[in-house]
Amino acid sequence: MGIPHRVVYWNVPDHAWMYLPFAILCIVFAYGVWRRWRVWATGRRMPLRPWGPRLRRLLSHAGLQSRVVRRPLQGYAHLALAVAFVLLFIGTVVVALKADFGLPVMQGAFYLWFESATLDAAGLAGIIALAIFLVRRYALRPSALGRELPDFLVPFTLLIILITGFLLQSLRIYATHDPWGAYSFVSYGLSALYAAWHLSTPLALIIHRSLWWFHLLLAFSFLGAIPYSKLFHLFMAPVAILLSDPDGATKLEKLDLEHSERLGANMLTDFTVKDLIDLDACTECGRCEEACPAFASGKPLSPKRLILDLREHAHERPLEPLTAAIEDETLFACTTCRACMEACPVDIEHVPKIVGMRRFRVMEEGEMPTGLAEAVQGIEERGHPFRGAQASRTTWMEGLPIREWQPGETCETLLWVGCAGAFDPRAQKVARALTQLLLAMGEDLKVLGRRESCTGDPARRAGQEYLYQMQAEENVKTLKDVAPRRIVTMCPHCLHQLRDEYRDFGADFEVVHHSEYLQAALVTGRIRAAAGGRRITYHDPCYLGRYEGVFAAPREVLKAAGGDVVEMAHHGPDSFCCGAGGGWAFREEGVPRVNRLRAKEAVATGAEVVATGCPFCLSMMTDGVKAEGGGEVEDIAEILWTQVAPEVTAQG
Repeated sequence: MGIPHRVVYWNVPDHAWMYLPFAILCIVFAYGVWRRWRVWATGRRMPLRPWGPRLRRLLSHAGLQSRVVRRPLQGYAHLALAVAFVLLFIGTVVVALKADFGLPVMQGAFYLWFESATLDAAGLAGIIALAIFLVRRYALRPSALGRELPDFLVPFTLLIILITGFLLQSLRIYATHDPWGAYSFVSYGLSALYAAWHLSTPLALIIHRSLWWFHLLLAFSFLGAIPYSKLFHLFMAPVAILLSDPDGATKLEKLDLEHSERLGANMLTDFTVKDLIDLDACTECGRCEEACPAFASGKPLSPKRLILDLREHAHERPLEPLTAAIEDETLFACTTCRACMEACPVDIEHVPKIVGMRRFRVMEEGEMPTGLAEAVQGIEERGHPFRGAQASRTTWMEGLPIREWQPGETCETLLWVGCAGAFDPRAQKVARALTQLLLAMGEDLKVLGRRESCTGDPARRAGQEYLYQMQAEENVKTLKDVAPRRIVTMCPHCLHQLRDEYRDFGADFEVVHHSEYLQAALVTGRIRAAAGGRRITYHDPCYLGRYEGVFAAPREVLKAAGGDVVEMAHHGPDSFCCGAGGGWAFREEGVPRVNRLRAKEAVATGAEVVATGCPFCLSMMTDGVKAEGGGEVEDIAEILWTQVAPEVTAQG
């Protein structure tokens, strides 16, 4: 039998004509890429270092498809299809090396085990994966997946290409009586059918040659269409992942208010190169839409539709303002919870784009929803966003052995109370419970009191960057004067500003959420909790979880307080927003409200208590759980203090 091999272009003596459609393919493909490149080139440049985190994310999200496989059925099917086509592409390159350059690569063990067995397995895996996609889209019909003609043609065409590939291989094995044909196990099985049907060799040759040209032209047409379809994500998704923010785009860009041509984004040129590449990286999988609380509650925002509308605008009306593509109601529906970004398998950054467009609407056009505008005005005039508040910054601490920091004093632990803790009567109780816990730990504790002012987070998320930067600069100046050894806060929004976004203004402080600080104190024995016994479910605040990555500490605190912690359907990185973010804590909301949707999940657990670690979540969940007929809603500090207080009393 000699060395295992096969003849390239067997039964296709006129195969040289294939280079004509191949040349056309290259021209059409290059033109499609150039059309898209023209759009990317208009974007603002961005720093690419550090490379280490970017490359690790590329390996995880693109190579291993770690986000895709979170949904096992379609996830592993997608991974199988991707691996299959990489292997089939390598196999095609090997054929080209043999046919066009005469390299002796298609022979021996490599030919048997890779070109035959492995590629047959890859083709079979691809067919199974495509069948799963078609069944899921057209039989199960999830609402997030489109069912327009291109949505059918793409997987169907791929399926035909793979099937005709197997038919060609099987016809060759049958007609040549290939002694090594069994290694191509799928094709060999098909060839056995031809023998059973008594297919004549001359007819097999005619079918093979005709099918070869059909397969080739279909494959070339498919490849040429890639830059003009959503399949272009095959190339752009890895690029988008590589260019994604190493910090997960949790920090918003600091706007240069003095030198920016426009305040915010209203033209494609206001976006970064990464922003524009995101538009072509979208796979239209709909996971962002399924995760979005605004979409779930019927608001006019679909993160998927937002990206697709921007994509259409970029390629069809690139010189027109973005106000022609995205409505105000769409932009201001976002709670900035980042659930869409956490769900996206290709690291598209929706929230920075939304806030960028909000900035233009707010600072250039003066557009802002009622309620939110009043809250922002309150920050400017009173240093806090709570309308009608009767309390002062120090009302909440009356009767507690704690005082304001004074100039010239040192500060070991500074409690950053936040606007909610100072002015919201419900959150004031959390501030008192937390203070008592810290004092029980023996902390040298101080507060800023009247020197504390809003961090500006609601203003920044609303798009009022000018006011935000004024607040940030003043607060950083105050904190540098105080120079605390550490800052503890019960508000994740304040935490995110003080720990992360204020770094752009020169801040460099140790800032911890109260759940982290309390958990560490419990571990070291600085405080002890009496045995509890209530069934508790914990709601992850978006700005504590997805923004700051704090998931374990609050749960450990609840367990230490004797709680039987049960999880909601959505928890951890997949947690569902309470509806307060992005300024919605200060706006009137229609029905169904986001907090009602989240409260239903909480009540469904059968828990006696819904715990949270954010004053805004506390307010939203209290209203939602009450409306759903559930139990109590408490902050983790309140729950822990209930169990610590008896221990403190017992110790005298």
